[in-house]
Amino acid sequence: MRSRGWLVALCALLSAGAFAWAIWSYIARSEQRASPGAEAPAVKLTWYHHFREEGARKWLEIGTRKYMEAHPNVTVEVISEDGDTYANTLHNLAAVERMPDIYMTDNIQMLQEFIDAGYAMDMTGNPALTGIDPKLLGGVEGKDGKVWAVPFDRNGVGVFYNRAAFAKAGIGDIPRTWDAFLAACRKLEQAGIQPIAAGYQDMWTLNLDIQPDLIASGIRAPTWIEDVEAGRASFADDKGNFKNVLRRLADRFPYTGDDPFGTNWNEALELLASGEAAMILNGSWTVDGVRSFKPDADIGMFAFPSTNDASSSKFAMKTTGGFVVNPKSRHADEAISLVRYFSSAQMAAVMQDNKKGISIAPNAKLDFDPAYEELDREYIQAGRVLDYSAFYPEFVNVELVEAFRNELIGLLGDPRHDVDRCIAQLDAAFDRIRPRAGAKGG
Repeated sequence: MRSRGWLVALCALLSAGAFAWAIWSYIARSEQRASPGAEAPAVKLTWYHHFREEGARKWLEIGTRKYMEAHPNVTVEVISEDGDTYANTLHNLAAVERMPDIYMTDNIQMLQEFIDAGYAMDMTGNPALTGIDPKLLGGVEGKDGKVWAVPFDRNGVGVFYNRAAFAKAGIGDIPRTWDAFLAACRKLEQAGIQPIAAGYQDMWTLNLDIQPDLIASGIRAPTWIEDVEAGRASFADDKGNFKNVLRRLADRFPYTGDDPFGTNWNEALELLASGEAAMILNGSWTVDGVRSFKPDADIGMFAFPSTNDASSSKFAMKTTGGFVVNPKSRHADEAISLVRYFSSAQMAAVMQDNKKGISIAPNAKLDFDPAYEELDREYIQAGRVLDYSAFYPEFVNVELVEAFRNELIGLLGDPRHDVDRCIAQLDAAFDRIRPRAGAKGG
C-alpha cells in the first residue's frame, strides 16, 4: 500500500509539474508573440514570370533582394519560364493546385480562366494600386469592373531599328508608309545588311512579328479575334483586315535572312545590336534585349507603317498586364506586400534603368534611354499613339494558338504565299478544335 501511495503521489506531482510547465510555455509563447523584437515566422514566396531579357531579370533580382533585406523572414523564389510554354506551365500548376504565390500576366484575357478558378485576387481598391492613374487600369479590369492585376509598365509594339545600319544604307528618314518600308528593305539589302532579324525558332516571336500590323489593321473591329475564337466569326469574314496582314507578312518575309526559323530570339537581338541586321518587329522589351548584347547600340523605334497613308502611322501602346496575387496562397498578405513594394517609386526607377520599360508611376520620365527619348518625342508628345489596351491581338486557347502558328508557318513555307489557301486552312483547323456557332452539335 505504501508503494502504491508513493506512486500516486509521484504521478500527482508530475501532473502538477507538467501542467505548470504547459502554463509557463503558453505564457512564454504569448510573450514572445507580443514582443516587438520577436522573430517573425519564416515565409517563402514563389514568383513565376516569362521575362527572358537580362534587364528584366535584373530588375526582379534587385527588387526581391532588397525586399528580403528589409524582411529577413521572407524568402522569394523567382522562377523563369520560357515564353512559349509559360501559359501551359500555369495551366499544369493550376491542375495540380500548385499555383505560385505571385505570377505575371500579359492581359486580362489570358488571366480569365485563373480568375474563374479562384487563382487571381481581386485587387480593386487595394493599397498596391495607390498612385496608379485609374485610366491605366482598363487593361487589367474584367468585364465585372474588378481589377485583377497590378500593372507596372506600358508596352508597345513596332519596329526597332539600328540607326547606324540605316545610315550605312543611305536611309535618312524612317519609313512612314508601306511602300517606303519595302523600299528601305531593298536599300538595306543592296548595302549588304540583312533588313529584318527574325528569331522564329522561338515561335512566340512570329506572333509578335505580325502584331504591330494586326493591331493597326484590326483595332476598328476590336472583337474580331475573340469572335473567331468563340466560333462567332471566321477568318474568311476578314473583319480585322487579316488577309492584308498576311499579305504584308509574306511580302517582307524574303528580307528576314537565310534561316529565320533556325534563328532564335537572342541571335536576332545580337544581329540588330551589331548592325548586321537593321530591324526587328516586336515589343518594347527589344530595347532591353539589345542592350544586353551591346549597351551602347544606337537603336531607335518607329511605328509599323501598315498603309500608304503616312498620317495613320501611330505607335501601338498598351497597359494590360501586371502582377497577379494568388488568393489561395498561405502567405497572401506577404505577396501583396511584395507587389506593393515593386509598385513603389523606388522600384519604378530600377525598372526603367534595367528593364528599359515605361513605368506607369506618376511623373516617370523617358530620358533613361535614347530609344525611348525618340518614342517620347516622335509619338507620345506628338499624340501619335494607338492605345490598344482594350484590344487583345492573340488567341487564348492553347490549341488554337498552336493551330494559328502552324498555318502562319505554312504560309511562309509556301513558295506562292497563297493567302486565300492559308485563310481556308486556318478556318478548317479552328473548326476541328472548336465548333462554329450555329453548326450542328455547336
